[in-house]
Amino acid sequence: MNLQGVNQFLAELESHCPQRAIATFLGSDGQPFAIDLTRKGTQIIYGSQPQMKELLIAKLLHHTHPVASLILRSFLPELDELTQLPIKEIRGYVLKRLGSQLEFEKLSPEQMFACQNTDAETGEPLPLEQSVRYC
Repeated sequence: MNLQGVNQFLAELESHCPQRAIATFLGSDGQPFAIDLTRKGTQIIYGSQPQMKELLIAKLLHHTHPVASLILRSFLPELDELTQLPIKEIRGYVLKRLGSQLEFEKLSPEQMFACQNTDAETGEPLPLEQSVRYC
């Protein structure tokens, strides 16, 4: 099993976790898998159970379809002036499995905005969420 691509991807996720984040993986089974990331100093804790990081790695490497996606919602320490809510940054990734190797591509801020603010069934715009940055 080649963990190089997985380790690079986890480092990418961890680099965007200033305090707390939520990663939501969507594989070919259509069932989302969400995991909390929490920063404790320089360490990132995955979920509330010790095996959660290994479970995420297994999902990244062993999803049955060669393409999957992951959305990362990072909560910043700064508050939105209008709502007084923590500012949330949203990033999206397309994950490709090539054998035991994982490759990832980050979506552009424009692509993330379109994905998060368009009704998938009708194509109509959705109400904008407050205190969000698309990265």
